[in-house]
Amino acid sequence: MSARPEPRGQPFGSRGAWAVGRDARVQVPDPAVRVVDTVGARDAFTAGVLAHLHHTGRLRREDVDHLGGGELARLLSYAAEIAADTCTRTGAQPPYRYAGVPTPV
Repeated sequence: MSARPEPRGQPFGSRGAWAVGRDARVQVPDPAVRVVDTVGARDAFTAGVLAHLHHTGRLRREDVDHLGGGELARLLSYAAEIAADTCTRTGAQPPYRYAGVPTPV
């Protein structure tokens, strides 16, 4: 078990999402959507986090460890948008890129 703090994040449905990094704590609001079904929302959020890290070239542990507050907020917002979009469809449909969420850069 490492003594150093590790980045952690959590989606909270209508209360948005939060993350705690080495140097920052961030909370973002949830996107406003008409919820049809929440099945798969947490998986979609996780996929959004990983997609954002991939597209921004930050998949390595040391890159994630040093995300600042603004970077964490962008990551959370992207993941929350992906999860919110998943909630607009019936059933466990996997997340996919759509016109409403641009690829992070």
